[in-house]
Amino acid sequence: MSAVTLPLFKPWVPEWLIRATIFLVLLPALGIFALYFSNNAETTGYYGIEPADVQYSVVLMYATLVTFLPLDDRLVKYLRPRQYFLAGVVLNTLTYFICANSRNLAVFMICRFIQGAVCALFCSICLNLVFSRLRSDRARVIGYTVFYGTLQVSIPVCALFCSWVVHYYEFSYLFYFLILLEIPGVILLLLITNNVRFRKKFPLYQLDWPSYILYTILMCVMGYILVYGQQLNWLSSYRIRLLAGTGLISVTVFCIRQFHLKRPLLELRLFRYAHFRNGLLLLMAYYIFKGTTGFTYAYLQSVLNVDPVHLTPLWLVNIAGITIGMLAASRFVLKGTPTKIILVTGFSLLLLFHIQLYFLFSRTASTSQFLLPLLIQGLGTGALFVPIVMFLVSSVPPTMAGGVSFIGIAGRFTGFCTGIAFTNYFQLYARSVHYNRFREQFTDVNPMREDVLTQLQRHFLTQGKDMATARQLSAGTLQKMLQEQVGLRASMDYYSLMIIGLVILILTILIAPSIRRSLARTGKKFIPY
Repeated sequence: MSAVTLPLFKPWVPEWLIRATIFLVLLPALGIFALYFSNNAETTGYYGIEPADVQYSVVLMYATLVTFLPLDDRLVKYLRPRQYFLAGVVLNTLTYFICANSRNLAVFMICRFIQGAVCALFCSICLNLVFSRLRSDRARVIGYTVFYGTLQVSIPVCALFCSWVVHYYEFSYLFYFLILLEIPGVILLLLITNNVRFRKKFPLYQLDWPSYILYTILMCVMGYILVYGQQLNWLSSYRIRLLAGTGLISVTVFCIRQFHLKRPLLELRLFRYAHFRNGLLLLMAYYIFKGTTGFTYAYLQSVLNVDPVHLTPLWLVNIAGITIGMLAASRFVLKGTPTKIILVTGFSLLLLFHIQLYFLFSRTASTSQFLLPLLIQGLGTGALFVPIVMFLVSSVPPTMAGGVSFIGIAGRFTGFCTGIAFTNYFQLYARSVHYNRFREQFTDVNPMREDVLTQLQRHFLTQGKDMATARQLSAGTLQKMLQEQVGLRASMDYYSLMIIGLVILILTILIAPSIRRSLARTGKKFIPY
């Protein structure tokens, strides 16, 4: 028997082992994606960099993943999956060792760039493995549920994993643990698969490297502007203006190339379809509204002084919510439930989460009060993704559906970066506004200030401090209390804006005729159980 006629998996392999192997391959690859984003303070301390640099390292990896996926679609048709997969494992392991032993910012960013391409490789291989195990009428929905469900839970799972590792070991040990986590998936995948291709071999002629370079420049530049824009005061900065000009040139040349090539890197003609544009905006909005938990965890750690290890129940509840939401949504999609109902339900859950958080921000809250809101946030996050992706895919002719995922992930990247830009705006600008307001009212002539200082001094004097030390400690404590109040007000402003945005989005889905008709058609294209 020739190698071409062999099945992808060896005949003796049980189905449960195949699924477990796919999960073991995918989760460590996605773990490095979430590693720094969920451990900002530890990363800044270890590498000696700014919080914005940590954010951009995540964005840079995401940008590389986005731009490499269209190229990977050609590579996976040409290369054998086992050799391709092993090359990715070697590169990933090498960058882990470098990140653990080097603290140079440039080297760190180069490693993140490589890790993004390798993550795209792993994601592509895992999606092909998932789709190969499912019937054609269910493959798309269940495949997206498995893959994107793992992606959604990767951030809380990685945060949970990292908090425990950092609690007992040095930060550099995280990378060695990630290398160890790779080993079971690599060994199992090599043992249970035959050395065959996913699809018929397709030669690598007319591979559009210039478009890939332009696309990568565009995404990296856009991510940089959205991450550092508020810090550098947007167009007042020469660097931002230069990068904005570079981005405009890149997007112009890139678009011209795509419309003139026989085999474009991205199928930009998809934007001719109004429903596809609506779906892309919906996807971007989803990423903006789901990425607001950063304020919650920052509040818990900075105001309530909760140790990251003791955030474990909150992360577990959020993971459970995402898992339940994804499974329930995929079930409803397969049963033909109108997509509008699922979307309105999912966004309503996110709206309820933001309303609850708005009223929970105070100095007297307890960790247990956040369990239900984070469960609700997980349910809403999990319930929305698959229906939005299915709506996007169904909004274009079947012959063009293959290009939807590449533009869709670019939309997710844009929504993700826009969410970071909103967060940075409220962290920097809104905090400064509230700080100045507090300072105007809480001056030396304000009797309330003197009362607070007197109470604090008495507190420190009862602890055996002398008057000079008590005054110094009182001033520092008062400043800390002021910063906490500023942070609380900025967080409340942020969540109030998200509440308004979610209300507008839900009403738009319910009222807009064109969106309502297109959502109603989406559920009719799938075969139930």
